[in-house]
Amino acid sequence: MKRILTLVTIVLVTTLFGCKDSAPPKTEVRIESASEAARNDDRAIAVRLAQQKAAVDEAFQKQRARESRQQYLDLLQAGIKRWEDGVSEAGLTPRSGLAPQISKLQTIRTDVGGINVDDCTGAARATLQLSMANALEALAMFQKEKGESGDATTQKVTQATEQLREAKSQVVACLSK
Repeated sequence: MKRILTLVTIVLVTTLFGCKDSAPPKTEVRIESASEAARNDDRAIAVRLAQQKAAVDEAFQKQRARESRQQYLDLLQAGIKRWEDGVSEAGLTPRSGLAPQISKLQTIRTDVGGINVDDCTGAARATLQLSMANALEALAMFQKEKGESGDATTQKVTQATEQLREAKSQVVACLSK
């Protein structure tokens, strides 16, 4: 009898719990409407387009920077060539005729100072201008001297030559970037 009583109790308890008013928890599955799907697709397309545009813009800017740097370098190299030709010509000119040569070299220095530069070519231009200033100072000192050139003039010429060599190496370094 105990067994039957236990069995009846289990059935009644199970029935009571099974007949509760609360339904089992539902897992809600969100179904996307067609308009929501279209909006999400449009957003995804816009993001991809923005990423592609950014990549194209970056590539364009890099190419533009390379072309600008090359243009700056071409102008610097032309300025160096003009400067070297002017200095060679001044070296062949008698002391009394140096004034027009110095004026021509000052014009070249001014032209080089007007060249647009970027971070790399700016250092080369600055070194070149320093070399030019020292060479012009040496020529002015030589013009005022009598007889052989003095030690100070020779030192200025040596310094200007070393700086010109450094400016050329900076230009070459910029070419490889």
